[in-house]
Amino acid sequence: MKEIQISRAIIEQYTTKLLDRLENDVVIAGSGPAGLAAAYYLAKGGVKTTVIERKLAIGGGIWGGAAGFNEIVLEDSEILDEIGIPSKKKNGLTIADSVEFATTLCSKTIAAGAVVFNLTDIEDIIVKKNAVCGVVVNGTGIKLARLHVDPFCISAKFVVDSTGHPAELVAMLKNRDEKFHVKKIGEGFMDVETSEAGVVERTGEIFKGLYVAGMSVCSAYNLPRMGPIFGGMLKSGKKVAELINAKL
Repeated sequence: MKEIQISRAIIEQYTTKLLDRLENDVVIAGSGPAGLAAAYYLAKGGVKTTVIERKLAIGGGIWGGAAGFNEIVLEDSEILDEIGIPSKKKNGLTIADSVEFATTLCSKTIAAGAVVFNLTDIEDIIVKKNAVCGVVVNGTGIKLARLHVDPFCISAKFVVDSTGHPAELVAMLKNRDEKFHVKKIGEGFMDVETSEAGVVERTGEIFKGLYVAGMSVCSAYNLPRMGPIFGGMLKSGKKVAELINAKL
């Protein structure tokens, strides 16, 4: 029966992929611009990299631009040119179509060798010997339905929190470790210049085995919000990849 052949092909291929990715060099939580940029540069360098995304679509906040005006702005085109994302220059800024930005970045990241599991929710982290060494995952549908179904685990030498504004993995540590230096999750008022510079500067290891990139940096360190400018996101993703590459 053709229907069963189709079903078997999907189930076998997905199972094979998942089994191969139960152990990783790096797991990235969140597939926004910083997470995808980190995955692109890590995978391009031969690092076994897996991205976990709760939603159906990957790309995070890229798609909508500002208020649904689907254009995004960067200060320069260096990383866009490197990845192969078309852009235009105007009034000293770099402008890119947000849909083309998202689709090209996603495609190039997967082509580089990263694997993405969408519709997968990270509900906890694995901490052993005071170091983060993996994530605890469940199906997004199960979480949305609030069903009492146990999760499974995916291990990694390093984990990157690129979950955006909530900084979800950092928040998990904050809520359970009184000695953890992060005491508050959240951003300050809008200040593009300060935030663009700060998000790159503060990108790095925030807890042994756990790195922060993108808007998670802003929330963890209470930096100003930055709005629809994305250069800092890409630079943060590239920086975290370089830092982890150096460790590996």
